[in-house]
Amino acid sequence: MLFYDRVNATVPEGIDHKTAHIIGGGVGGLAAAAFLATDAQMPAANITVYEDLPTLGGAMDGTGDAVTGYVNRGERELEAHMECLWYLFSKVPSLERPGRTVLDETREFNCREPISSHWRIIEKQGLKAEYESLRLPNDAVRQLLRLLVTPETELQDKSMRDCFSTSFFESNLWRLFSSMLSFDEYHSAIEVRRYMLRFMHLTEPMPRLEGILHTEFNEFDALIRPLIVWLQDLGVHFELSTRVVDMAVETKDGETTVTGLTVQSPQGPSEIALTAEDLVLFTNGSMTQNTTYGDNETAVIWNLDHQERGLFTLWEKLATLDPKFGRPDKFISWPEKTRWTSFFVTVADYPDFVDYIERVSGDKRGNGGAVTVKDSSWGLSFMLHSKPFYPNQPDNVDVLWGHGLRGNDLGDYVEKPMVDCTGNEILAEFLYHLGLEDRIDDFTAHAKVSLAGMPYITSHFMPRAIGDRPTAVPDGCVNLGFVGQFVEVDGDCVFTVETSVRTAMEAVYGLLELDKPIIPVSATRYDVRHLAASVRAVLDIDRFHLKDLPLLLAPAALHPLEFVELVKIVELVNRIPEPVDVRPGT
Repeated sequence: MLFYDRVNATVPEGIDHKTAHIIGGGVGGLAAAAFLATDAQMPAANITVYEDLPTLGGAMDGTGDAVTGYVNRGERELEAHMECLWYLFSKVPSLERPGRTVLDETREFNCREPISSHWRIIEKQGLKAEYESLRLPNDAVRQLLRLLVTPETELQDKSMRDCFSTSFFESNLWRLFSSMLSFDEYHSAIEVRRYMLRFMHLTEPMPRLEGILHTEFNEFDALIRPLIVWLQDLGVHFELSTRVVDMAVETKDGETTVTGLTVQSPQGPSEIALTAEDLVLFTNGSMTQNTTYGDNETAVIWNLDHQERGLFTLWEKLATLDPKFGRPDKFISWPEKTRWTSFFVTVADYPDFVDYIERVSGDKRGNGGAVTVKDSSWGLSFMLHSKPFYPNQPDNVDVLWGHGLRGNDLGDYVEKPMVDCTGNEILAEFLYHLGLEDRIDDFTAHAKVSLAGMPYITSHFMPRAIGDRPTAVPDGCVNLGFVGQFVEVDGDCVFTVETSVRTAMEAVYGLLELDKPIIPVSATRYDVRHLAASVRAVLDIDRFHLKDLPLLLAPAALHPLEFVELVKIVELVNRIPEPVDVRPGT
């Protein structure tokens, strides 16, 4: 983005008299409030956020204590090219460091403690597996290149299984990619294609996770808490434990206007009358909807209710009115396929465990990133966090997070599906795969486990067609915008914090017609340095040779004879410099 475009918008006419009603208090809803109050200069007292839960932050949670055990449902892969995300947090003051922003302290932390994994894949009960090479078989290379050059119109409702043979799914590239992002073979080919293009700059450093950023504390304390405090100081209103259960919508002469909201709060039901001047920003789904919890002795009791699904249910009502509001059924009809279990472990007075992990991995806690267990039937991955991960975390306490992509399958040590296991059973399976089978009882005596069963955690990845997700401001909408992971963004992908923040920006700027350009999606896919580095990675070569060209050109329906001087082309490609380091400050 040009610095020339980083202007302050003129104040929209009548902004002092408009109100904004934000449905959903996750990071997307909070970002919408921030952009309204700052970029659009709406009086913060005119902005209300409605959140069904008693706390804000959505999927970016972080609660509990060392005595009862900490709770953290998930992890996010952050990186430097999430432009809207870092623009937002360049505004938010640090709670710990006067005069600094959350962006400042996040960058400084990653400069001090960059992620670089040396134990990325393990197998055979804790042995380091080969993880450095992303080499694909020739047929898989052709299939990958064919996917990347195929337009989305030809990939509608297709899954990865429709595009790839078995050899691709057995590769390190897929194993690392799928474990990082929770992709499965039956997920959307469109979404995988978008990821491959959007984050092409992270392909070559993927084995060591170099380029992935982390926060100093858990993401609630590091990002959400300072954002909430700042918005409260500005004057934004938060209505917690309050659900918007219906939305009155009128369409006339091609214009769609929300005229009212039905709200259920602790005080009872109420109706809010709206005019075309009152904005509604709707988070039309939550990947952590209907989460239920378990612990050491208790398995998750899954909430697979199809009738009451919070934000999804409101979206379903809205979608019956007009096709431009999307098709929620494409994403939420198979909770048994879109679910997985995560486990968060609070370990007290047991330093031997962390010492063991640091010794065998060669990585300091928190700096190694996620580890994938290659031969786990549950598809286990885990991450040992830096300390303190919680501001109030005692010195004698360590925490780790893990999850299983294939929780419906039987375990290798505990012969039960992960989705039916207690925390202690999951710990037993986990420690077995670490080669610590003899320490199961000892470790469990020092560990408190929080289980989270999330039926819709990968629902946004289900195969879809164009139009199944609404845009941030659907055609003809006067005062209704959509925010979050189930919103269509041209050229970007879902399951990222960036998507939530970007959709908030698009909805706010679009509805108010701000004369301030929306930050474009990072264009690293068009950087020939990253393109060359990615191709070298999947071919596992240091330099190109003439024999490599037919392999690369065949999927694009190109023939080598179309090029007169192939040798010069190879020489030109080999002169492409290595990409600059994607980690900040290094």
